[in-house]
Parts: sequence; C-alpha cells; structure tokens
Amino acid sequence: MNIRVLLIPALLLCAAVASAQSVIQDADLTGTRPNEGGEPEQVTLRLGVLDIAEIDDREQVFTADIYLEISWRDPRLANANDAVAGPRTVALDDIWNPRLTIVNNRGLNVLLPEVATVDGEGQVIIRQRLAGPLAVQLDLREFPFDEQRLRIDVTSYQYSQAELVFSADSEMVARFDQLSGEGWTYDAIEPQRFVYRLKDDGRGVSGISFAISAERNAAYFTLILALPMTLILFLAWMVHWLPVDVIPARMGTASATVFSLIAFGVSFRLTLPKIAYLTDADRFVLYSTLLVLASLAVTVIGIRQVGAEKQDAAERLARYTRRAFPLLYGLILVLILVI
Repeated sequence: MNIRVLLIPALLLCAAVASAQSVIQDADLTGTRPNEGGEPEQVTLRLGVLDIAEIDDREQVFTADIYLEISWRDPRLANANDAVAGPRTVALDDIWNPRLTIVNNRGLNVLLPEVATVDGEGQVIIRQRLAGPLAVQLDLREFPFDEQRLRIDVTSYQYSQAELVFSADSEMVARFDQLSGEGWTYDAIEPQRFVYRLKDDGRGVSGISFAISAERNAAYFTLILALPMTLILFLAWMVHWLPVDVIPARMGTASATVFSLIAFGVSFRLTLPKIAYLTDADRFVLYSTLLVLASLAVTVIGIRQVGAEKQDAAERLARYTRRAFPLLYGLILVLILVI
C-alpha cells in the first residue's frame, strides 16, 4: 500500500518532465521568435563589471572580467509544473535566444556553460561570465591628462529593432573603487541603445552600448616625463651660467643636452600607439626640443663672439638668455596645461 502511494507522485513527476521536454522538442522554438509577426521582443541585459585589469595604450585594448545576465519571456516555454518542481535548465540550442554578440570582443573567454534557466511562466535567463581583451578607440590628444570611454557594445547579430529591443531595465553595475587596473579613476556612463550597421545603407541590427569613463591619473607620467625633461632643460640653462670663455665645457654641455633630449623623446614615444596626431606629451617634448636647440644656437653664437674677441657681446647675450630661458619654459607649461 505504501509503495503505491510513493509511486503515484513519482509517475506524475516523470509525466510532467516528459511533457515539458515534448513541448520544447515538438515546437519550433529555435527558428522563430516568441512574438513572430508582432511586437519586438523585450530583452533585458544586465552587465556587471567584475574587474578591469589593464588598459593598454599601445595595443588599444582593455582587459575586463564581466558578468552578463540576459532575460526575456517566451510564453511557449511556460509550464505550470515548474512552479512546483522549480526552474529547469535547457541548452541554448534548444530554444529561441536573441543571438547576442559583443562587437569589440578581441578574445573573450567564455567561463560558464551556455545554458538558460526557464521558470513556469516562460521567463528565460542566461547567465554568463566573460574575461579577456576588448578593443577601445583611445583619443590620446590630451595624454597624459586624458579621459577615455571604455565601451562594451552588445548587438544582436540577427534581429533588427523591429524584431528585438533592449528594455529600459538594462543596466551596468560595478564596484569601480575596487577595480585592479592601476593609474585610472573609473565611473559609469548611462547605457545607450543604437542601431549597428556595417555600412550606412545596410540592414541594421539592435544594439546597446555600456560605457565606462576612465580618467587617467597623470601623477605617474608627470614623474617619468616632466621631471627628466625639466632636468634636461635645467642643464641647457646652466650652460649660460658658465664663463663665456670656457668654450669646451659650454659646447660639451650644450651638445649633451641635445643628445639626451633626443634619446628620451624617442624612448617615451615608443610607449604610445602609432597615431597621426600629437598628444600633449608630444607637444611638451617638441617645445622642449626647440628650446634646447635655441639654447645650443645661442651657445654657438657666443663661442663665435669670444673667438672674434667680442667677449662683452658674448656675456651680454648669455645674460639675456639666462633671463629668457625660465620665461620660455613657463610659456611651454602654459601652452600644455592651459591652452
């Protein structure tokens, strides 16, 4: 008697599971969307930024660890028995899904199984974690005082906005104060929905862009760029404090500043990508180079004046240069920091 009592619920449960599997297998749930011919599907995308490990200026990529939660409703998958048995797990290939891809993906690793959870009302949720590089178009004109926009562009590679839209509940969350990427201050930007096209007159697909504002902390670059450059300029300035008749020391010091500046400028530029415009750092190096070259030219003129027995004129030129050099250096700083 007791065995029969136990067998009846078990048989009912097996029948319910078999019925649910039959619904998924028999219906065309993979090729057609739930509202086929009607309103576009409402897809909610929640993105969590777990970490940003690095922003690579030279390669123009940033390395991120993100968590995605994609949800929509498919009434065809509704099953009242799920309210008792709990949500079921199905493979993505067995149901309709919005066919999403990250446009600027440059090698993200998929870390969780590609499955979905379906409840009794047909609410579908995909949970996925991705880690790896994402492309970013950096604007380095104000480097190292720049602020970048790190985008994560998600689109449906199959459905247009007439067939699929991202809901207003889509959002991005993160603990920006706990990200491991050093040298930046991060903040969130409101998600923006857009139409993605490969060409202007091409068929557009629905997309949503999540963006992170990354402001560079300039203190490090001030230390490795401004301080060495200032020391080189100080050395070029000190040439004009030497006696004008000490020709070997003046010429040797002036020449050394030129070679030091060229070597430093080239090595620093190699840390940046190949871009067709000047950054603020490039302009600082360029203006400093012009100032050092002008200092070298004044040194050569003074040496020639000493050789022509015009020592008074050489000393007068050195005095003018000693006064003008700090003013010109201040002008360089104004041009970089203010203008």
